[in-house]
Amino acid sequence: MSVLNDLLLISGNDIPFTSGCINIHQPTIKEIGYIGEEEFHIGTRFLLFDKNDLVLKDKSDLDNQSNFDIFMSVMNSRQAAKHKTDAIMVLTLMFPNSEIKIEKDKILLQQENINVKSSINQFNFEEFQNIVRQIFCINEENAEGGSGYNPADGLAKKIADRFKKRKQILSKTNGEKKINIFSRYASILSIGLQKNIFDLMNYTVYQLFDEFKRYQMKQEFDIYIQAKMAGAQDLEEVKNWMEDIHT
Repeated sequence: MSVLNDLLLISGNDIPFTSGCINIHQPTIKEIGYIGEEEFHIGTRFLLFDKNDLVLKDKSDLDNQSNFDIFMSVMNSRQAAKHKTDAIMVLTLMFPNSEIKIEKDKILLQQENINVKSSINQFNFEEFQNIVRQIFCINEENAEGGSGYNPADGLAKKIADRFKKRKQILSKTNGEKKINIFSRYASILSIGLQKNIFDLMNYTVYQLFDEFKRYQMKQEFDIYIQAKMAGAQDLEEVKNWMEDIHT
C-alpha cells in the first residue's frame, strides 16, 4: 500500500491519482455538508467495497469475482440505489471538475476541455481505494484488485440484498443513530480552542481529525501535569501532546 506523505494530506492539496490520470480533491467539511454526513459515509464505504467485509455463510458465488467486478455490477444494476447515489455524490466532491459517467467496465471522469481519458477501472481501483482511506482517515481494510469484467447473472441483486440486510442488522443493534462526527468535532474544537466554526468548516476531513486528535492529547497531557503537580501518585503516564500522531 502506498502511503501518502503527511504534509500533502494536512496541506489540503489535491492528491495525485497517477494511474487515473487525474487529481483527487480533498473535500472540505463545508462541501461535505452539501450532500450530508450520513450520505457521505454511506457513499465512501461503498467506494471502499471489499467482499471480505460481507458477513456471509457462503461466499462461493463471489470467489471468482474481484472487488471491482462486484462493485461495477452493483453500479450498473437497478439495485442498491441508495448506495450508488451516495457513492456518485462522493465522487462528485472528489472530482468537482469532472463529469462522472458510469460505464460497463469503468467510471469515466470526463474533464471539460481536457482530452486525457481519466477513469477508475479494474487496474487502478485498489490505488483509488487506498487514497480514499487516507484522505478520509478510514482504517485500512484488505482490498483485492482484479482483472477482467465477468459479472455473474443475478450477482448484483444478491449483493444489494446483502447490503440491505446488513443495514437492517446494524439498525437493530445501534438504533437509528444520527451520524454527526464532523459537526460534533467542529463544535468541540470551536469551543475548546475558541475558534470560529466557519473556519473549521473549511478544513478537510484529515485536517479536522488531525486537530481533534492533537486537542485530545493536549487536554490529557495538561490534566496529567496538573495532577502530578498536585501530588497525585501512581498516575498512568500519557504521551507528550507534541509527539508525532501519524506514525
